[in-house]
Amino acid sequence: MLVVRRMWIALVALVLGAGLLASPAVAGDPPISLPSSPTGLKAPVDLPDEVDPASPYLPQTSCSPLDMPGALMLRDLVLETYGEGRSGAISRGCTEGVSEHSDGRAWDWIVDVDDKQEKAAAADFISWVTRNDGRNARRLGIMYVIYNKKIWAVYNTKAGWRPSYGHTDHVHVSLSWNGARGNVSFWTGEVSRTDYGPCVRFSGTYAARTGSPRTGDCPAVAPLVARTSMGDRQYGRTGGTVEKAQGLLKVARTGRFDAATWTAVRRYQRAHDIPYTGVLDQPTWASLSPGSLTYRAVKGYTKAEAIAYGIEHYSGSAITRGRVAKAVVFLQTALGLPVADRNGFYDSVTLAAVKQVQEDAGMSRDGVVRGAEWQAMADALD
Repeated sequence: MLVVRRMWIALVALVLGAGLLASPAVAGDPPISLPSSPTGLKAPVDLPDEVDPASPYLPQTSCSPLDMPGALMLRDLVLETYGEGRSGAISRGCTEGVSEHSDGRAWDWIVDVDDKQEKAAAADFISWVTRNDGRNARRLGIMYVIYNKKIWAVYNTKAGWRPSYGHTDHVHVSLSWNGARGNVSFWTGEVSRTDYGPCVRFSGTYAARTGSPRTGDCPAVAPLVARTSMGDRQYGRTGGTVEKAQGLLKVARTGRFDAATWTAVRRYQRAHDIPYTGVLDQPTWASLSPGSLTYRAVKGYTKAEAIAYGIEHYSGSAITRGRVAKAVVFLQTALGLPVADRNGFYDSVTLAAVKQVQEDAGMSRDGVVRGAEWQAMADALD
């Protein structure tokens, strides 16, 4: 496992360096001899004249055991088109350093450079993807391709093929978020704006997965509002800490962070207003195992004291769904939510409580907390 981890760390370093190093004057040679007129893949739709924007490098930010639809469609079409090799992994555990496999948006096509027919199939695909300054890579939402110790990236086409590591028995394809979701012209016939992927909400955690593309900036990352003595654990990890969480989540205590555990963690997070990362991170442990708390940003406040604090400090601003901040902890305390739900993330549990306050006060149930909502909570105490 340590050797595999080092291989992936080396790969990540090379990929990250793509945008940092000056491009050489002449593009690097491909990893194998490529045909000048490749057959390539046939799109299932009529393609527009406009081409999708080249994806920037979008490294893994989330952790998921789910294969994303665009990766599945690409896998199936490549295998059907070429009839050579076999499918390797799409999603993998989140224990090997930064890898788009951990997002479910990278695919390994097992085609060996020492097999004549497999090598020829790989050459046709690679030539078709990378030709014309990566036109077809852009249509498919491909970020980079690795084969036979070399890497080509759509966000650094001037550099051509640069040295990489391994990958002599498979072609590695990493997809952008648009490509992974299947939201690219090759599949839809329509060009989409760049999808920058999910956002990290609390410092030091993974991004919370969503089904919606993100075309703008992420909200500011919030400092942790709670810390515990428990270590973070993610999909692919094993051991007693995972087994403890499984007991608290009431799933099979296997000691292995598998897909069932990932699903249970996300279900718990959604039920308790925690960013749904699917990871046993500090916000999740603080709710799931309160006895392990070592720090809480807001503690010792009664409901009345939290309302008074909110009136003094937050009446002049608006707190809306999706907000992640210390202010949300005060709001959750003022609403009288259970401690397990006071996690600093304004989602469905907090929203329902806010709407109830608004309904009781005869206000519009828009879920936005302003000065009037804080005053309504104070009035309800009388």
